[in-house]
Amino acid sequence: MRCCGSFDGSKVISLHPATRLVAWAALVVFAQLARGPWLWGLGLVVLVGAFLFARHRAWRLVKRVRVLLLVLWVLFALFTPGELIVPFLGGAGPTQEGIAAASMHCVQLLVVVLLVAVLLESTRDQELVAGLMVLARPLGRFGLPVERLAVRVLLVFRYVETPPGGGWRALLVHDETSPAVENLRIQTIPLRWWDGLVAGSVVVLILLGAFR
Repeated sequence: MRCCGSFDGSKVISLHPATRLVAWAALVVFAQLARGPWLWGLGLVVLVGAFLFARHRAWRLVKRVRVLLLVLWVLFALFTPGELIVPFLGGAGPTQEGIAAASMHCVQLLVVVLLVAVLLESTRDQELVAGLMVLARPLGRFGLPVERLAVRVLLVFRYVETPPGGGWRALLVHDETSPAVENLRIQTIPLRWWDGLVAGSVVVLILLGAFR
């Protein structure tokens, strides 16, 4: 793993990768906390954003979780107690409460998957690692290897889209000669004051909306 020099902050127009990651994480949390119109509204916005900016990647990721979506829907629709929609089926039929719970959990999962697609489409690997390193920097005070942690998290993001040879166990193997790590050049990007302001504002707004 190699590290190159710092960016010239004046040449970087977009938000810092760490700020994007904070916003992404805040939206994921909001998706898990939101209910009713808030969740459906977020789902619609994220769906439109993914269609416009990450259509092909989003479709690949959704296809990878289609079985999980089906299982979630069946489990919640058929095994949630409540008023039966088809009474003659008895306990084998779906309930109104089950359909509502199944729809909510499927939308939450879809929102997270689409947010991952938009993040990976809009942020390069090097930028993701740089952002993860900034966010994980406080952990370095406790002796944790921040660079290795950032690279491993990036490999998890990659695994969501394209599993490596050997499956998930390959992510746990410590191998400095691994091509995914060896060819990754980390770019250190200075964190600007407005990045912190934007990140804090996003978190506060989303938490306020989630707890209304």
